[in-house]
Amino acid sequence: MSPLRVPGPGEGTQPASPAPLSYHLKRTVALALPVMAARAGLVIMFTVNAIFCGWQGTAALADLGAAAIPQVTLMVVGVGLLIGTIILTAQAAGSERYLECGRALRAGLTIACGIGIVFMLVLSPAESLLRLFQQPPETFDGGGRALAILGYSLPGILMFSACSFFLEGINRPMPGMVIALSGNLINFALNWVFVLGHLGAPEMGAAGSALATTITRWCMLAAIATYILSMKDRTKYGALPWFSLHAATLKHMLRLGLPLAFAIGTETACFNMMIYMAGWLGSTELATMYATINFTSFVYMLTLGLSTAASVRVGNAIGRRNAGDVARAGWTAVGLEVAVMGLVASVTAVLAPKIAGAYSQDPLVLPLLTAALTLTTLLFIVDGLQGVLMGALRGTADTLIPTIVYIVSFVVVGLPMGYMIGFLQGAGVPALIWSLIAALIVAAMGLGWRFHYLSSRPEGLWR
Repeated sequence: MSPLRVPGPGEGTQPASPAPLSYHLKRTVALALPVMAARAGLVIMFTVNAIFCGWQGTAALADLGAAAIPQVTLMVVGVGLLIGTIILTAQAAGSERYLECGRALRAGLTIACGIGIVFMLVLSPAESLLRLFQQPPETFDGGGRALAILGYSLPGILMFSACSFFLEGINRPMPGMVIALSGNLINFALNWVFVLGHLGAPEMGAAGSALATTITRWCMLAAIATYILSMKDRTKYGALPWFSLHAATLKHMLRLGLPLAFAIGTETACFNMMIYMAGWLGSTELATMYATINFTSFVYMLTLGLSTAASVRVGNAIGRRNAGDVARAGWTAVGLEVAVMGLVASVTAVLAPKIAGAYSQDPLVLPLLTAALTLTTLLFIVDGLQGVLMGALRGTADTLIPTIVYIVSFVVVGLPMGYMIGFLQGAGVPALIWSLIAALIVAAMGLGWRFHYLSSRPEGLWR
């Protein structure tokens, strides 16, 4: 048996009895709903961008799809590096070591700013990147300009994410939700101006959509920073000064974040490579697959709400050294996820033609997209299941085994299957989606086993 660490302030010498299931349901839903809305707000931007570009034409939608893939991949890797912010904040809050919450925030901001600048520089040779990934030549110009512009938004959105994780870790998700949803009003208005060419602006297509999102992301960072700096209890949580670093906290966060960033980056790269494989088949397939994954990403924001709630609730239980609550918090979120995704899948199956019509009226894209959206109803369920299980494992600060599970699922199963069936055999978009479903099933099984193992043997979690 692993040795127990000395309890921190507010921790009992004996583990408390687990809270009833009704308590976990109430607390999980209360945290998950605003986080769902906040995460949905971030993806709504991409959905709005796709719809505006789709209205301008299939070429603009394909440009946006080619540009979004590298940017989203790097953004998600950056967010993975920041996951330690919410883990350390939740565990510190659960054990009432509130000043350590501020240390986690400052470490997160440092990582976000640094990696955001690096990623911005990586994306600067944008057209060359699209050539490297063998995208359709007609996307090089418009897609390249959009990608370069989106690169400038990465430091802003990553620092916003660090701030949002800090607030969610102290069970205060509403400000991030309000700011993310409000940002969509700015993004919508700027898309109307820059994509379609209103108020004297030229029609910029995908580049205009990228400009709208970049401006919006920096506005969101300014808003959430203002909120944190004006909190009445900012001193309690150590939110000031913002730029004094604690080396041990920064090191701990990187130790947590690097494997998670690799794991999440692997999943995102698999999804995005499916879009690229569709691009190898032609612009129609690229536009179809991008719209499909865009809608899937929007639905996944519901999962991220429950996943974040699982991370925080499990982290709080570990901070209290309550083994029973570790298991109940995680499995409660899993049960809610299955119920929510089952409902969403049913609604999507019925409304697939209307959803497809919102993205495109191209007679070549529309029937293919309708069929693809119908197929994603199964993907929603398994994707949501593995996402919440990963969130529960994040709350335990377990990183290595989940990373291995993701590598096996997406690199060993998903990508080879998609390449062989979807591309080489020419089965196209449906085969690419089935490949993702297979990878997600493997991931859900592996992560489910891992959380069951840890939650039934919690002694090592207290270290």
